[in-house]
Amino acid sequence: MNYQPVSKQDRMKFLDLFRGFSLIGLPFVNILALWVMLKPDTRVDFWIQRALYFLVEARFYDIFCFLFGLGFYLFLSRSAPKGQTKLFLYIRRMLILLALGYIHQQYQSGEALFLYAIIGLVVIPLYWAPRTVNLVLGVVGFSAAAAIGVKMLTIPFLIILGLSAGQYQLMEKIQKGLPYLGRIWFISFIASTVGIGIMWWVAPPDAMSPFLYEVIGASLPVAEQANMDAAFRLEHIGVAIGPVVSIFYLSTLLRLNQNMTFSKMLSPLHAFGRMALTNYVAQTIILLVVYQLIFADAAVSYMVSTLVCIGMVILQVIASNLWMRWFQYGPLEWVWRCGTYLSFIPIRKKHSEPRVHDTRARG
Repeated sequence: MNYQPVSKQDRMKFLDLFRGFSLIGLPFVNILALWVMLKPDTRVDFWIQRALYFLVEARFYDIFCFLFGLGFYLFLSRSAPKGQTKLFLYIRRMLILLALGYIHQQYQSGEALFLYAIIGLVVIPLYWAPRTVNLVLGVVGFSAAAAIGVKMLTIPFLIILGLSAGQYQLMEKIQKGLPYLGRIWFISFIASTVGIGIMWWVAPPDAMSPFLYEVIGASLPVAEQANMDAAFRLEHIGVAIGPVVSIFYLSTLLRLNQNMTFSKMLSPLHAFGRMALTNYVAQTIILLVVYQLIFADAAVSYMVSTLVCIGMVILQVIASNLWMRWFQYGPLEWVWRCGTYLSFIPIRKKHSEPRVHDTRARG
């Protein structure tokens, strides 16, 4: 295929595409912390739960964490406005995120923004560390956290890996034609298949509780305890192979984006991703409102919750594209930006921006 050089603006569109893609999967897992869920009692719910463990849990979440680390690097690598220090701007940016995350945490106990802000402040010195040091620290740290089996402990190291990717100029390499993209895709596909195959092998034969931690320490019958032990092994393996599956997802996305037809089909995700902060918080608000108004604290099946999440994501993608026709930033992105620079930044577009469909990876 014959591809033309792209601008820096188009390079950033890849980050928006990745963010938009990661936002698709987050609500299917986050809803478990917002709604009371029924333990699967039908074959449909049973297989939906399995699909979430195999394909969603610790997959999109890993991408979201990684992209935060990459965004950390991109922000500090830019030139600061005249008279301002980019480090102070970044600290102020994290403090605003910390406040927003704290508020969000009051309604969504599993939210990530509060922790992202704390980690974003703690790892500031690593921006000046050699990229090899950050890469090794990220890989070793994640491996240790995955071995323990605690997903929350993987967040700092996924963020450090994102920082390392920025130092290795990952986005620039994608635009120039990421070396060995086909091999990366194939190896990650094989590794993902093997990993998910192992998950399938260790998975308990019966449906699992939506919240495994609720039954820790409980006195259970032997058969049920064996089922629960298998569920924990399944979850631990899922966390460990999360980055591999995430790499497969992103490399697949890049390969699809090389095709004009698929590039146009994926283009709505750019606006969705540009409003990542707004859409992430909005997902919590929408799910809580829907749950209270329609289900009134009643337990809900996996099938119903999945259908609600699909509908919500579709509506958010449509709303994001309509919003970005007239505005430069999403609502929360605008507040975050104004607070970071302590100045009023116009949110309305001065004129219509040409729509760019061809944001394909070059190579």
